[in-house]
Amino acid sequence: MSSPKSQEHHPAYLDLPLELWHLIYQHLPWSDLIKGALVSSTAVEDPQERLFSPLSLSLYCQSQIWSKVDADDWVYEGLLQGLLRNSSLIRRLSCSPKSHLELLSHQQDCRSITHLDIEKVRFLNTAVLNRILTLNAPGLQSFRVKLDRSMHFQTLVGHLSSMKELRELYLQHWEGVTQESIATILETCPQIETLSLGHNSLYPFMLDNLLRQPAVENKDAIDNNNIDVCSPEPLIPFKIRSLILDEAIIFHEELILNLCSRCPDLESLCMQGCFGIRLSEGFITKLAQICPRLTQVNFTNQSTTKGFYRTLFKIFPGLRQVKVTGSILQDEDIQLLVEHSNATLEALDIGYCTCLGSDSILKILMRCPNLTTLDARGVDFNPRDMIEPTDEWVCHKAIRFLYLEVLLPKRLHYAAGEVQQIRTRVYEQLSRCTRLVNLQLGAGARDRGVNVLEMSLSTGLEQLAALKQMEKLDIKRLNHGVRVSEVNWMLKTWPRLKALGILLDTNADSDVVHAVQKWSRAIILW
Repeated sequence: MSSPKSQEHHPAYLDLPLELWHLIYQHLPWSDLIKGALVSSTAVEDPQERLFSPLSLSLYCQSQIWSKVDADDWVYEGLLQGLLRNSSLIRRLSCSPKSHLELLSHQQDCRSITHLDIEKVRFLNTAVLNRILTLNAPGLQSFRVKLDRSMHFQTLVGHLSSMKELRELYLQHWEGVTQESIATILETCPQIETLSLGHNSLYPFMLDNLLRQPAVENKDAIDNNNIDVCSPEPLIPFKIRSLILDEAIIFHEELILNLCSRCPDLESLCMQGCFGIRLSEGFITKLAQICPRLTQVNFTNQSTTKGFYRTLFKIFPGLRQVKVTGSILQDEDIQLLVEHSNATLEALDIGYCTCLGSDSILKILMRCPNLTTLDARGVDFNPRDMIEPTDEWVCHKAIRFLYLEVLLPKRLHYAAGEVQQIRTRVYEQLSRCTRLVNLQLGAGARDRGVNVLEMSLSTGLEQLAALKQMEKLDIKRLNHGVRVSEVNWMLKTWPRLKALGILLDTNADSDVVHAVQKWSRAIILW
């Protein structure tokens, strides 16, 4: 069936109820719209040639609206019809379990999708998948799908050769995954940069077939093409930069090493809570030999040996992102991280690493100038450790996300006025972090110490007036009731504030809610 020429298609503006427009634009940042208008593209003239030209901002807005609306909303009157009528504008499509994907697959104009997520679709029909890929495979850049044991994989293989633009492939919850099928996909699409095999049972094999050349089935082919079986050609390296194995069942370290051996440009490795494997010093040493460019690691809730992180931070200098939530990290490990990666470290998540002390937090704040994200929830930070006047946070020009539990130890003698001096010092350090967007403070109702900050006007809240970029403030775990005057001050001082988590004063909770709603109904209050 031939598709109509794009010049003949004149998309109309969407006719939606006002409340639906309001709902959509709440989740549609203008920065994303402008960026998308500059980089997005649309097919012109000949769909087979996949020629591209820039989208106008208005057309991009419409395409983003249709791609952002959750598929559960397709049952609303007129919304599904609008989706089908504007199918040529869709660039990003994310489906929920109740999506009517089969209706969209019949639209011949729907051939410009670049990002497709159909992982959650229930009972995905093979014919529907085939029609969608037939129309969109040449321009597909990101694809997320849940494959079954047979037909879905065969359908995907049939379109792999035409996916020349594919850069992200997510094959999670794959039923009946085999090492041969993984090898087929990677050998056919070596240009993939992000690969996810998370939530899969990978324990029956070790991907050792990736270390061998594909077998030549026909002996005549060897003779006719002058193939020398004694000197095989070197294996073609993959272009994978990001590998995701979250919650996969893995019994052998060799599986990861064999896959990574074909990925010399690997920069990011994510292994959150993988079952059946305990990462060792030997594993990370071998990984450093085959993937020397690794700069981003995520080992959240991952079982490791005691010396694993010490080895990691030694042999991988220049780490940029480290996420190790809930690990057995020690103070000595943080010392090595700061020594080898202090100049490059940008994001660090050490939440609930309960073996760490306050000194480790202070070292990070004082020696990592490019740090933009620090999540240290569950780790006590004693501001008393900032003894010298020169103990300043060097990350104040870069930090954008900060989660600290600033606690003073109980049952200690404090001189008169010492607590106020400590509190003022913390306010001073926070006030210098003028790029802060997300600030979360407090340890909740715990017996580990006393929350030194109250974020009240009577204790120095005015010192934070310089934080003009603040968008989210979560101080609910400070165990201090916030008054209406303090909420009004926050709303007037921080014009970008979008979310506010506070512990409401019992006598003024309704007044606080009214004050926030009066200022802006778009602000989320919890």
